[in-house]
Amino acid sequence: MASVADNGIRGRAGSLRRYLRTEAIQWRVAPLLADGLFVLPLLGAVAIILLRADSAAYRFVTDEDSVLEWPQFFGFAAASVLGCLCAWRLHRSGRSVLAAAYLAFGLGCFLVAGEEIAWGQRIIGYGTPERLEEINEQRETTVHNIDLVQHFTNVAYLLAGLYGSIGAWIVRGKRLWPRSGLVDFLLPPIFLTTAFFVMFGYKALRFAFFRESGFTVTRAGEWAELCLALGFSVFALLQWRRLGRTRGDEL
Repeated sequence: MASVADNGIRGRAGSLRRYLRTEAIQWRVAPLLADGLFVLPLLGAVAIILLRADSAAYRFVTDEDSVLEWPQFFGFAAASVLGCLCAWRLHRSGRSVLAAAYLAFGLGCFLVAGEEIAWGQRIIGYGTPERLEEINEQRETTVHNIDLVQHFTNVAYLLAGLYGSIGAWIVRGKRLWPRSGLVDFLLPPIFLTTAFFVMFGYKALRFAFFRESGFTVTRAGEWAELCLALGFSVFALLQWRRLGRTRGDEL
């Protein structure tokens, strides 16, 4: 029985690998890069859990303005710029609804990028307005640390992770719709879904089991946010490249 199970696992792993290779070709991405993008978020999640054994190292990696936060900023900032560029190209090709969706995506990523670095407050050193300081948990010039907004942000991250992972697996993996330009505009390729799944899994665990904030649980979210930034930025880059290749043609 064990050998049958092992064969089944190897068969599914082989099927997944072939699927990822096919996707890599379709999206004009190096197969090894596609494999890396699929595996990295999961390996990083395991690494963060193991790193908690050394509290000093864990604190250093997850601190504000440290190893994980600045890559988050650059990821969301890149997604913002590329999303707006995609919106412009879509608008010029007459796809107004998709253009509006990508513009909203780009502006949303711009807001997240700004919030990640407190709109430059910790760099420039300007003070927090008194009224905002009273209701902000970190006493910074940010909105997402206000209680009600923080809850909305957590729900938005959960839904983004769900959409980009399980949503993509259902549509692409089950072949509910044939591969088309519209599906590719709206859903990430499978090799990017683990980046979204890490965020979905983290927020789902927070809502279900870890509602109270704490050092370990809260800091672990930095990796989930970096994964989301990675997923958004690579997805936007793929779309920008795709639109550049097909500009003026029907997709």
